[in-house]
Amino acid sequence: MTGTGLAQALPIAISPILTRLYTPEDFGVFALYVAIVSILAVVVTGRYELAIMLPKEDKDAFNILVLSVSLSLVISLALLILIVFKGDDIAYLLKSPKILPWLYWIPVSTVLTGIYQSLNYWCNRKSHYSRLAISRVFQSGGGAGGQLGMGLKGASTEGLIGGQILGVLLSTTILAKLIIKEERKLLKKTKKKDVLSLAIRYKNFPKFLVIAHGFNTVSSQIALIVLNSFFNATVAGLYMLTQRVLGAPITLVAKALGDVFRQEASFSYTRNGECLEVYKSTLKKLVFIAIPSFLLFYFIAPELFSFVFGKEWREAGEYAQILTPMFFLRFITSPLSTMFMIAEKQKLDLVWQIFLLILASTALIVGYILNSVTVALYLYTSAYVILFLINFIMTYKMAKGTI
Repeated sequence: MTGTGLAQALPIAISPILTRLYTPEDFGVFALYVAIVSILAVVVTGRYELAIMLPKEDKDAFNILVLSVSLSLVISLALLILIVFKGDDIAYLLKSPKILPWLYWIPVSTVLTGIYQSLNYWCNRKSHYSRLAISRVFQSGGGAGGQLGMGLKGASTEGLIGGQILGVLLSTTILAKLIIKEERKLLKKTKKKDVLSLAIRYKNFPKFLVIAHGFNTVSSQIALIVLNSFFNATVAGLYMLTQRVLGAPITLVAKALGDVFRQEASFSYTRNGECLEVYKSTLKKLVFIAIPSFLLFYFIAPELFSFVFGKEWREAGEYAQILTPMFFLRFITSPLSTMFMIAEKQKLDLVWQIFLLILASTALIVGYILNSVTVALYLYTSAYVILFLINFIMTYKMAKGTI
């Protein structure tokens, strides 16, 4: 949690500078880039990285790591070929001609993200939490430093995207060097037939989780895509700042607690068929942190954004106020949602993700029809609140071993 806190402190600390170096429109184009990468990053690994935690033997887990990294390379290459031939059509479909030159960098981001996610889960399996913390600090520091440096030199969207790529490159390189150095024996023992065998053994991960998590990521990123395409890049930029500020505590605490919960809950569930005590303990910590933090933020958001980021960003604070209930429940439920993987209930997760995407998309479409960003965000928040509550009920029952 400490390492993740430091990682999140860096971009948040320089955000008041970035909002004065870059325009809301710059952030809007960057937001669209990040949204596309986030969605595709779910596909490139086949979600096999989530299976790294499950095998009893490290040899099998390492073979899954190799499988996940290999898929990231192959699928990202296929994406590059698609963009080379269909880049203009993609930009037209997104109604954002300004994204066209940056489409060619998307495969770079997806391959780095896919490899980093895979290495991240290997470190999680080995309980190398300090290593994860260090890599996150380098990712955040490299990204923030790159964006700040290029912004000071007068860059626009290229500064934001370039900094983001630099951060992921640094963190991926650090983890890769350490793991290759330590796991040479396992690397030498890796065989193609074993990798293929495990790909078949854990076929439910790509079969269900690529679609399920794809739906989830699209649901979380659809607002950026719709706001960019149907309204304008400035509105999307305002929304992105809201997402960045409200997302900080989620990444700061929820992800760190989620890493520990995943490891401890997996161990308990494998041995006992339930992990209710671990679930309850994590839930109490999340609620204790969330209630005072989000309650205070709700009442001061518009004034806070105006003071910290500049008057032209006050509207982003108003967006944040509307979205606070959604982020509050996301903070609590996101670490616990790994129960779907631990209990191997991927089908239930898929059904939940489908309903989430349908409700979230409908909310934004209604807002667009009414030509009101505010209505769109209120409906979008309501959709998430309903589905997060359902998610909580399901994961609680899974932890009890009753589903």
